[in-house]
Amino acid sequence: MSTILVLPLTSSFVYSQIRDEITPAPIMPHRYLVIYRNQTIPSDAESHIRSAGAKLISRSGHLGIVAVQTSPAEDDATALSKLRSQPNVAYVIHDQVISAERLHLKVAPATFSVVIGKPNPAPYDTYYNSPQGWAVQQVGGYGDNVPGGPAHGPWDITQGKGIRIAVIDSGVDENHPDIAPNLALNLSEVDQTVYPSPCDDGSPQDQSGHGTWTASLAAGALGPGTGLVVGVAPQATILNIKVLERMPALMNGASIADECEAGQASGLLSWVLQGINDAIANRADIISLSVGAVADLTTGDGAGLKAAFDSVTYAAAQANAVLVAAAGNDGFDLSNPRYVVLPAQSRGVLAIEASTNPNCAQSAGQNDACTPGPVTLAYYSNYNIPGALAAPGGSYPEGADTAATGWVRGACSSGLAGTIDGPPSDSAHSMGCFSFGHTAYVQAMGTSASAPLAAGVAALIRAAHPDWDAATVVSAMQSSAVAVPGLPIPEVNAATALGLQ
Repeated sequence: MSTILVLPLTSSFVYSQIRDEITPAPIMPHRYLVIYRNQTIPSDAESHIRSAGAKLISRSGHLGIVAVQTSPAEDDATALSKLRSQPNVAYVIHDQVISAERLHLKVAPATFSVVIGKPNPAPYDTYYNSPQGWAVQQVGGYGDNVPGGPAHGPWDITQGKGIRIAVIDSGVDENHPDIAPNLALNLSEVDQTVYPSPCDDGSPQDQSGHGTWTASLAAGALGPGTGLVVGVAPQATILNIKVLERMPALMNGASIADECEAGQASGLLSWVLQGINDAIANRADIISLSVGAVADLTTGDGAGLKAAFDSVTYAAAQANAVLVAAAGNDGFDLSNPRYVVLPAQSRGVLAIEASTNPNCAQSAGQNDACTPGPVTLAYYSNYNIPGALAAPGGSYPEGADTAATGWVRGACSSGLAGTIDGPPSDSAHSMGCFSFGHTAYVQAMGTSASAPLAAGVAALIRAAHPDWDAATVVSAMQSSAVAVPGLPIPEVNAATALGLQ
């Protein structure tokens, strides 16, 4: 079976090895993905599927993949056998649950006072202008005399205007002042008739927090009238493609409200694959993926899962999109070729591992304060992925609002407009920012930050070199990445990629 393993973050910085305890990913009963050879669906595929006692639900013609559903009376082994025996079938795998890369979170809501009766302008870019702008600045998000970072840098050349970044995630908060100015597409592949959740309404609006956070790191807006953070490519366009929904946590005896509050973002494999396909159809220049699963390639489902992702990511790369994906937060040594993390190790994808803040060296003591120290691999990051680069993901210790911190500050979601926090059982409620209610900003850590920060770098490079294809952009990111003492792989950097350092 292909697998997803999500481990709680601990205070230990000892990297773990993949072991036999990896547990199978949850699957959707009676739903399968049929992957055909040579990415070609036979013209009579539907009739063969019917003869196997199944129903064709959807097809991706140029990927050679169809989704099918079998009768609840059909046992799994029989269904797999019948579908695998059909002509030209390479793999049949379960449609299964893919999760957002789980974050460790620290909330510090914005608390800025306004004097009543005076026309004070609303604050903007406050977190970027503080030490909490470190992650964006570390990869080259600065310049053009924008306060907070170095006066000159990549933003002197470009801020990403004209580049389309697809965020394949849990949606975005379309009303957030750091998201709304750059948002050009809002769609959802979530189908609650298949995978219902009492914690989400399935609309493109982010009711988890994860997607808004990642989108703001890639392309949070800059300047007056925007919010308090800035992304690496603050003039790039955001394509919101929702493939994950907030699902309730399993808590014995808890109410639905409590289960939803503790819930995480997840969705079906078929939704994620279709989301990448949507990005291709909507002419994405960059695709940012902070979702993941670990697959055991010695199993049929694991090999099939790899084949499914390879098919869609290769199609995206061939369509001239740069794909970046989070390496995952399990502390796994992925030098063992038996295991791969997907989509980070899919065909044509640049995997991004997590690095730390040099102004707040990684340390997990209970009362540790930020002190300067070496940039290192974050303790939770998967590592030894061939060809991977690093970008900030953050680590302990934490810092107070606007103070130096090892964590990464980003935007969060206030849920559906005009609602208060709670399961969306009526029009007055929706879920918002993780377990913090309708909160606009959050500090967090994880490779889920690393991928969109690298996506922002790719956007700056593409905007500065509009004649470069995706492969050239990736090559430039790799060749210009900065070797950092103490970090086992080089770190992406827009300034060196644009020849400024």
